[in-house]
Amino acid sequence: MEPFLHALAAARQDELLAAAVRNPPRTPARQRLGWWLMELGLRLATPKRREGLLEGI
Repeated sequence: MEPFLHALAAARQDELLAAAVRNPPRTPARQRLGWWLMELGLRLATPKRREGLLEGI
């Protein structure tokens, strides 16, 4: 590969890496909503008393 192209590719890779560090990818809204609903369901399903979940079996 030509030295100029190699330098250009290295510079572009550094740009992309810096942009990825500045702006990490966000999780999709549907995934965040599902996670929130799962957390809420787990909180509501967990007994309020300090018993373990398996003690009633």
